[in-house]
Amino acid sequence: MRNQAKHILMCLITGILVSSCGTKAYQNVNARYNGYFYANEYVNQVYQQIEDSYEYNFNDLLKIYPDIDSSTISGNQEMLDDAFKKSSQVIEWYPTSDWVDDNYLVIGQIRYLRAEFQFAVETFQYVYNKSDDAPTRQKALLLLMRTYMDMDEVELANEVMDYIDQESLTVENAVNYKMQQAFFHQRLGEINEMKADLEAVAEYIPDRDQKGRAYFILGQLAEREADFPTALAYYNEAVKGNPPYELLFHTQLRKMAVTDVRSDAQVDKAYKFYAKLLKDGKNAEYQDKIYYSMGRLEQRRNEFQPAITNYLRALEVEQPNPRTQGLASLRIAQIYYDEYENYRYSSIYYDSTVAKLPQDELGYESIVERQKVLKELVKELNIIDNNDSLLALAELSDVQLDAFLDQYLDEKEAKAAAKAKREKKNQNTFSGADRPVDSSSEQTSDGTWYFYNIVAVGQGQQEFQKNWGNRPLEDDWRRSQKMTFGVTDAAEEDISAEATEDEVEEDPEPSDRGAQKAELLATIPSTADEFDQLNTEVAQALFECGRIYRFGLERIDLSEESYLTLLSRYPETDLRLDALYALYTINEPKDLSAATNYKETIIKDYPDSLIAKLLINPNYLVEKEQRNQELQRVYETIYTTYEQGAYVEADQMIRQALDDFEDVEFLANVEFLSAIIKGRTEGLFSYENALEEFSEKYPEGPLYNYAQELLSKINPAKDIIAPDSFEFSEDFKQLHLVALTFNLELNDTDELKDFIETFNEENFEKQRLSVGFLNFEDGNATGFLFINSFKTKSAAITYNLVLTEALNKLERQSDPIFHNFAISRDNFTMLFQNKELDTYLDFNKKFYQ
Repeated sequence: MRNQAKHILMCLITGILVSSCGTKAYQNVNARYNGYFYANEYVNQVYQQIEDSYEYNFNDLLKIYPDIDSSTISGNQEMLDDAFKKSSQVIEWYPTSDWVDDNYLVIGQIRYLRAEFQFAVETFQYVYNKSDDAPTRQKALLLLMRTYMDMDEVELANEVMDYIDQESLTVENAVNYKMQQAFFHQRLGEINEMKADLEAVAEYIPDRDQKGRAYFILGQLAEREADFPTALAYYNEAVKGNPPYELLFHTQLRKMAVTDVRSDAQVDKAYKFYAKLLKDGKNAEYQDKIYYSMGRLEQRRNEFQPAITNYLRALEVEQPNPRTQGLASLRIAQIYYDEYENYRYSSIYYDSTVAKLPQDELGYESIVERQKVLKELVKELNIIDNNDSLLALAELSDVQLDAFLDQYLDEKEAKAAAKAKREKKNQNTFSGADRPVDSSSEQTSDGTWYFYNIVAVGQGQQEFQKNWGNRPLEDDWRRSQKMTFGVTDAAEEDISAEATEDEVEEDPEPSDRGAQKAELLATIPSTADEFDQLNTEVAQALFECGRIYRFGLERIDLSEESYLTLLSRYPETDLRLDALYALYTINEPKDLSAATNYKETIIKDYPDSLIAKLLINPNYLVEKEQRNQELQRVYETIYTTYEQGAYVEADQMIRQALDDFEDVEFLANVEFLSAIIKGRTEGLFSYENALEEFSEKYPEGPLYNYAQELLSKINPAKDIIAPDSFEFSEDFKQLHLVALTFNLELNDTDELKDFIETFNEENFEKQRLSVGFLNFEDGNATGFLFINSFKTKSAAITYNLVLTEALNKLERQSDPIFHNFAISRDNFTMLFQNKELDTYLDFNKKFYQ
């Protein structure tokens, strides 16, 4: 009877539905439950997968929302396609239902998840403009704001917020809006604004995971400000409501990290809690995080060695997390850097940090920068230690050196045995916090042997002399004390203890001991060049350390110490000027008297250096550039004159320019043009000599290359002038010179040249004549001065007559080859090629008297 009644009822309901299938109520039911419900559910499942698969970085400020993972979206393509299809069908089949706008929101979210941002924007804008439902319109604005955020369109996101602020939001939308504002400020790095947003909304967040995450972030912010009681209160709120285990676990660790470290009872309580976590099997994958948290606790207590121990344990777990391992290495590196100023150890752990830490970690770029600086510093420090040790070893006698090498190799073998034992035990914990690294490696980065610690070398020499004197080398002699090579005392004790536990007895000397000694001996300098090379490397390394300490580590004290050590050890170094200037700039802001002393030393000892000139005149470079530009303008005029064939005028102008300008880069161009002009005014040999002098003065650059090219073409030109059959040219319509030949042993060339230059200034100043010198012949005692240039033969003859009168008044020794005469440019070249001076003198008497 009951079943029959149910059947009749179902028929009635079906009949009612069929009769009302065209009504709005019918469309609403189907639009909501046959389309929107499933489409919205699919989208929510994708959002949840994004949340579940995202790896939050609990060591950094937690993100409010996870990033959209493209792989998750592509993995759910079919689900999103189905959701898109269902929502589209609802819009098409039930256009008058109240759920059209909601389905458009689903479509917009799918487009957002697929990073089809422009389509998503258009969809959300459509809903906002067309929907009559206020909550739906508000959701469209919230989704539009998030889309613009992911598009990095900050201004557009702000514009959307202006629209939202004008809305009377529902409670749900108001909470979501505040959360999105917080996320917006977090992405912009506006932490204070983010904090205010979270404080205002945290207690109203309905989603358990989001609520716990919001309180966790607030706890992190309070912890950053060292407000540990407030941080602890926020962390307590974060663990309420049964949050996900990962959030629960990290919150518990953070609670321990903000424990009142002034209370031993609280610290003991924290360690008991840590022990409990370590014993819990489900925390196996979190062991490195537990040890890391223990390290942070000890670091807050300024117990740096226990902190290092715990960080090291975090590095040795069986299931390491790269980020945690990187952060543990970073903390060790920072402790050695800041607290111990041990840059070698710090460098080792910065290397490990960069190798392990993900690059999205906050401040990663600055971490890499410090790693590079420390690596560079340690490289220089190792050069100093290595070379100093080798230099010290070179001072030992053969017997002392042999004893030292025996002791060194014994030490090496003991450490190798201890290391093998440790590896065999495969321990995950450490016996002491002061064993950060085995720094006793006997090899440098390039694979060569070196003796690490100069102190050990000195100690070895003193110990040998104290215990054995000058005892000759004998077999089976015994040594009373081991020497260390740069390891910490605790590490040394650790190695010795382990060796004792294993009852490691000293084995007889291995068969390759002699080969090892020979290899070590080969690195010790024995020649003057080898000593010089090592000292040069030390000087350069000291200078580089000064630079790195100052600009890389900002340790002005250590920088100054390095420069002073350099100058003390190597007072004649080529780096002295740069070191003095560095000391001047270091002391200028703190010790004016010391800075003044360095300044005066530079000006006195290096007056021609750029540094000295700048110290004398801070505007030196500006003024030099002005002179450089002025010389270029003068050069243009000279070059135009040269191109017009007015070689004498160009020569005179260029000599004036060389007198007027000095210490200017463009002088090289002017001097090169001067050499070119000599080919036109003085002849082939003077031209060759000028190019050679230019090449010697400017041994590189394009002008040097061009000078070499021109020189290569001169010899073929010389060969054209045949030495066996020639006649001096009777073409006198060309430029002329006046030449002097003299015995180099009977006359001082410089005095004679000075006399002629003074004579020219007093009698022919406007002509701006120049005086040049050439060796007349290799191995010959004949000197050759020449004065140029004269446009005509008669001008040269007139000048020569006046010069002859002046020379006759000059007191000088009788010189049978002293002659002065006028000569054309071609004949000047011919005379130098054929060396027929007497023949030319006869020629000169015939045509120039």
